Amino acid sequence: MKRFVLLLLIFLIAISSSAFPVFLKAVTIGPGPVPITRAKNLEIAAERLREKGIDVEIDVTFSREKFTEYRKVFALRYKTGQVEDIHSEDSGIIPEYAENGQIIPLDDLISKDLLKDFYPVALQCMTWKGKLYALPIELVVYNIFYRKDVLRKMGYTDEEIEKMLPVDAHGVSLYELIDLAKRAKEMGLVEWGFLHRPSPGGYFHMITAMFGGEFVDEKTGKLIIDTDALLKNFKFHRYLVENGLLPKDMTSWSWKTIHKYIVEGKTLFWIGGHTGQWREWQMVPYHETLGKLTEEYLWKNMGIMAFPGPTSFVVAHGYTIVSRTKHKELAAKVLEEAVAPNLLAKHCITTFRGPVRKSVLEDPEFKKEKYLVLVSKIIEVARPFPSHPEFSKYNSLIYDAISGIETGKLTPEEALEFVIKRAKAEIKDVIVK
Repeated sequence: MKRFVLLLLIFLIAISSSAFPVFLKAVTIGPGPVPITRAKNLEIAAERLREKGIDVEIDVTFSREKFTEYRKVFALRYKTGQVEDIHSEDSGIIPEYAENGQIIPLDDLISKDLLKDFYPVALQCMTWKGKLYALPIELVVYNIFYRKDVLRKMGYTDEEIEKMLPVDAHGVSLYELIDLAKRAKEMGLVEWGFLHRPSPGGYFHMITAMFGGEFVDEKTGKLIIDTDALLKNFKFHRYLVENGLLPKDMTSWSWKTIHKYIVEGKTLFWIGGHTGQWREWQMVPYHETLGKLTEEYLWKNMGIMAFPGPTSFVVAHGYTIVSRTKHKELAAKVLEEAVAPNLLAKHCITTFRGPVRKSVLEDPEFKKEKYLVLVSKIIEVARPFPSHPEFSKYNSLIYDAISGIETGKLTPEEALEFVIKRAKAEIKDVIVK
């Protein structure tokens, strides 16, 4: 009788496991309707797994909250145990989540052959202390935009411009850009040689990287303040202001004003943006008379290139598996399906974010996107944005220092002292070199 009951239980368990799907929950985020493919691709992934005989259902929530609120909700749900299985995030928060044990490493869950197809920089963005914590789906690529129409007025042909400012920035020095900006200003062709972002961000650290700066010690994970490179960064910004190439109140400008100056050709170089702004200028009427710009106008008048070095940073967004999940292997299968080349290609085309896999470039629809093909050339020479659990604090300190330098409230040397003192007080285990 006992043997019969045992066999019956095994039979019932087998039937129940095959008759009912496993339900997973996921949450993704986007600033608007454009990145909805972050969520849609997870749903398609589950559909494809069912077609392969894997009975899984997924409930995906697409959040339009700001990241601060999105992360507060995640922290609360994680604490109460009501958290999802899959959580999409930017690379900057990965070290913090990894240190807190809120997400799990994917190295033993994701196919090694699949990972070989990813751009190394995309995986590096999602790696902390040697372990991969998220599967990237897109890249925000920092770059330089320049006005080809201004350079033509300076006497350069299109062929000379392309050779002088190649998309991968090979052979280009920062000093050549300064020289071009000086001449454009002297000829009365622009109001400013350079404009940068008016808020903390990757741009300021790329200048440090151009001077050979380091940011995080790979072995210990400690934050590095590279004093030599950082001081050169500060002196560079002071030089631009003193020579009339950059507004001294740059950090107080609005984004709308900055974009207006860029699209109207009032600056030669826009060094504070990312590749996705090419689409933004087609969607938002920043230009006083033309309004939204056409693709034709942009190709005729705007150029794109990596930061000299090259030192362009990329920030990734990707899928993590939450440590409280009971279905980590199944969640990993969903992630693998969600990064299929054709799904990523559609995501890139929809969002104008950069591809994370090399095979995306072979997609027939992606090949038609001339601009995104150029972006992929920058990705090939790009670096991951520095990752550290407290990098946001350092980010703010650098921005405050730059603001003080440009307004004349701080000398470069005083700014360096300010950063070191505050970092030691506010950030754990800082290496000053």
